[in-house]
Amino acid sequence: LIYQIMRHIFTGPSTALGDDSRATRSCNASLHDMSTVEAEHIAYACVQARFAISNKNKWAEADGEFNYWAFYYNIIDFIHECEDRDWAQGLLKWWNK
Repeated sequence: LIYQIMRHIFTGPSTALGDDSRATRSCNASLHDMSTVEAEHIAYACVQARFAISNKNKWAEADGEFNYWAFYYNIIDFIHECEDRDWAQGLLKWWNK
């Protein structure tokens, strides 16, 4: 799910869904000169996934007890400060293959 969300956000819906249609504009990755996936991109996709499965139809920083801001930064901190550096580097390497 996160993989498809990442593709949808950064390279376009057709790449995420396997659609044969052609993009009408440059993808977000190209528009923002993104050449690698970073922890922040993974965290952003996770936030979007959480929002998508919620019952909310309007964005807010919190959803009841759930705080999107804290969720986003917890993911980034987990990756950047992970004691198992091999795992963290492997995660980013996998996303950038």
